Amino acid sequence: MTWLIDLFTKPSVGQQVVVIAFTAAIGLMVGKIKVKGISLGGAGALFVGILLGHLGLRVEGNVLHFIQEFGLILFVYTIGMQVGPGFMDSIRRHGLVLNVLSVGIVLLGVLVTLCLYFFTGMHDNVPVLIGMLCGAVTNTPSLGAANSAFAAAGVDTSLTGIGYAVAYPFGVIGIILVMILMRVIFRQDPNKAAERYTADIAANSKEIVSCSLTVDNQNLFGIQLKEIPDLISSGVVVTRLLRGENIFTPNGKTVIERGDKMHIVGMPEAVAAMEKIIGRRLETPITKFASDPAKPIQVKTILVTNKKVLGRTIGSLALAERYGVNVSRVTRGGIKFTGRLDLRIKFADKLMIVGSAEGIEAVAKELGNSLTALDHPEILPAFLGIFLGVIVGSIPLAIPGMPTPLKLGLAGGPLVVAILLSRKRKIGPLNFFMANSANLMLREFGLTLFLSCVGLNAGIRFFDVLLNGDGLYYMGLAALITFLPLAVMACVGHLVFKVNYLSLCGVLAGATTDPPALAFANSQADSEAVNIGYASVYPLTMLLRILSGQVLAILLLAA
Repeated sequence: MTWLIDLFTKPSVGQQVVVIAFTAAIGLMVGKIKVKGISLGGAGALFVGILLGHLGLRVEGNVLHFIQEFGLILFVYTIGMQVGPGFMDSIRRHGLVLNVLSVGIVLLGVLVTLCLYFFTGMHDNVPVLIGMLCGAVTNTPSLGAANSAFAAAGVDTSLTGIGYAVAYPFGVIGIILVMILMRVIFRQDPNKAAERYTADIAANSKEIVSCSLTVDNQNLFGIQLKEIPDLISSGVVVTRLLRGENIFTPNGKTVIERGDKMHIVGMPEAVAAMEKIIGRRLETPITKFASDPAKPIQVKTILVTNKKVLGRTIGSLALAERYGVNVSRVTRGGIKFTGRLDLRIKFADKLMIVGSAEGIEAVAKELGNSLTALDHPEILPAFLGIFLGVIVGSIPLAIPGMPTPLKLGLAGGPLVVAILLSRKRKIGPLNFFMANSANLMLREFGLTLFLSCVGLNAGIRFFDVLLNGDGLYYMGLAALITFLPLAVMACVGHLVFKVNYLSLCGVLAGATTDPPALAFANSQADSEAVNIGYASVYPLTMLLRILSGQVLAILLLAA
C-alpha cells in the first residue's frame, strides 16, 4: 500500500491532481449534508480542504495558486453569463428600493470593517480582516479579488483564507437569524406576506396583456393595418382579425374594413391607448371563437437556434407576409416582450407564434427550434470571453486618492466582460450564449476548485490560529460584520420603505449572495417574492462585493 501513500504525499503531477480531486469530492459530499434544512453547499470543499491541509496534504504552491485562480475565473465568468441578460432589467422592473437596500448592506459592511480596523487592533492583521469581511457575507469572488490584491503586494494569502473560514459559519447563520428576528419583532406572518405580495403584483401588473377590440373608428376604414396611428411604435401586435365569421392572421398590409374585430397584445398602457384609437373592448375575446376547421389557427412557442437569423429584427423576417403567422410574445432569459417589429432576435429566444399549422412549421424550420443546438456548448466564445475578461481585469485604473491603480482583477474582469457579452449575445459569427446546464456545470466546477485550494492553503495555519491564537476573537468580530448591516437595513426596509417581508428576505439573501439563506427564506412560504428579491439585487451586489473587497485591501495595506 506504500504506492497509495506515495500518491498522496510525494510531489508529482498525479499527487497534486489526486489531492485536489479528493478534497473536492469529499467536500461536495459534506456540503450535501443538511442540518435543519441548511447545508454548506460548495463551502463544504473549503472546510474539508482546511482539515486535509491541517493533516498534511499539500499541493505545490504555484500549482495551487494557478488552480485556485482558474477556478475563480470559471466561477465569476459563468455568474456573469447567467445574470448579464437581466442585469439592468432587474433594476428597472423591480425598482430601485431593493437595490438601495442591498447597496446599503454592502457599504455598512465596509464601514463596520473599517471600524474594526481602527478600534480593535486589526490594523496589524489586514489580510485576516479582509478575509473576515468576505466570509461574513459568504462571498467567494470578493475573496478572490482581495487575494489578487494581496498577492500583487507580496502578502501571504493563506491569512485571508483563515479569516474567511472563521467568519463563514456565522455568515450563513447570521443571515437566517436576522430573518427570524424580523419575523418575531415585527410580527410578520410569511403566508400573509405572500398574499399581500400577490395582491400588490396584481394591482401594479406590468405584464403583457391582450384583448379584442371592435373597429369603431371610421377613420381607420380602408387603411392598412400598419397605418394605425402609434400601433408599431407602441409595440402592440395584432395577432388575429375577425371579419364576418372568418378569423385569420393579418399582416401590415391587411386593409381594415367596417365591422372588423381584432385581437391585440401589448403592455397595459399601450393596449389602453390602442383601445381609445381603435374602438371598444369586446367582453369575449375573438380567440374564443372557432376558426376555419380546414385551416385552424394555432399557437406554438418556437426556439431560436438558427445562427443565420440572429441579430435580425422580427419585422425584417416578414413572417406575416411570407408564412401568414404573427409573433405575439418573445421570452428572453425569463423576461417577456411583445413581438414588436423592431425587436432583434437573439439566440435561445422563445417566440410565441400565432397562425396555421403549415405556417408555424415553416417558421420553426427557419428559426431552428432545436433543443440539441441549445444544449450544445459554444466552447470558442467561452475561451474568448475568459481571455478578454483577464485582459480587462489587468487594466490599471488610476483613481484619485488611491495609492495604487485599481484593477478589476481575475474576479472583476471576467465578471464584467461576461455581463456585457451575455447582453450582446452575438458578435459577428460568435454566439456568446451559454446553456443553463453548461453554465451550472462550469460554475460549480470552478467554485469547488477555488474553495478546495483556499482550504488546503488555509489549513496549514487554521487550527493554530483558531486554538492557540485569536481565532475565537476573529469569529466574534466577523459576526458584527454579518449582523449589524443586515439588521440595520432590514429595519430600514421594513419601517421606512415598507418592503414586503418575503421580498426583504430575498434582498438579505441576495445582498450576501448566500444560497442557504435563500433556501431558508423560500421555505417560509410559497411565493416568488423571495426569488425576485434575490435576483433583483444579486448582479449589482456581486459587482460591489468584488470591488469593495479589492479596494479595501489596497487602501488598508497602504495605510
